Amino acid sequence: MQHTLVMTGATRGIGRVAAEQILRRSPDTHLLVVAREASGVRLATGGRTVSYVPADLGSLRSVRSAATEIRARLDSGALPPLRACVGNAGVQHTNALTEGPDGFESTFTVNVLAHHLLIRLLQDRFTAPARIVITASDTHFGDVRHNLGMVPGPAWNSPDVLARTGAFPRPGTTAAGRTAYATSKLATIYLVHEYARRLPTGIDAVAYNPGFVPGTGLARHAGPSPASRCAASCPR
Repeated sequence: MQHTLVMTGATRGIGRVAAEQILRRSPDTHLLVVAREASGVRLATGGRTVSYVPADLGSLRSVRSAATEIRARLDSGALPPLRACVGNAGVQHTNALTEGPDGFESTFTVNVLAHHLLIRLLQDRFTAPARIVITASDTHFGDVRHNLGMVPGPAWNSPDVLARTGAFPRPGTTAAGRTAYATSKLATIYLVHEYARRLPTGIDAVAYNPGFVPGTGLARHAGPSPASRCAASCPR
């Protein structure tokens, strides 16, 4: 039976590879890509069904609009039943001061809040058995063994604090930006644990850690400094 899989972060890096593998291996999957622009959705579909909903994950208003559109398509029958959601999109900045249109720090917005909001707004449209997968990272361990010492460990605080700019010491530095990233990935782990406790029976939640994956474009917003170039190879 055909079903819908909603995916963010499917237009580049490991997300694109994953999306193409899903299409190749699961002929019953209708892949719905949530991305800024349709022009970015260039997947090797192999004739499989792919559709698109526009959203800027740095804007919670945009995420709400995307969720409304997805719900409408599901309710009208334009999309087959929703059985999965993959939250793969992620961003890393060279500071902890980058603010989005909602007034929240951008790293926490994209990596945590946007996916949580999308899932919550679609939760009652999932058809069991269903699965939610969110991309995690080795950086949440905060040690040399897991991240080669390239990323500072997370600095946990209340989510109300972490969602605001300047949540870490020397917030204008690259180190603070990387700390924001590592902390957002720890938040992802906590979030998936809560999903496992609270989601209805039949909806599984998984935090997927791809390990060290250089060259994904994760730090594409970084500047041209040597430290920034190193960030492009930081562990997912």
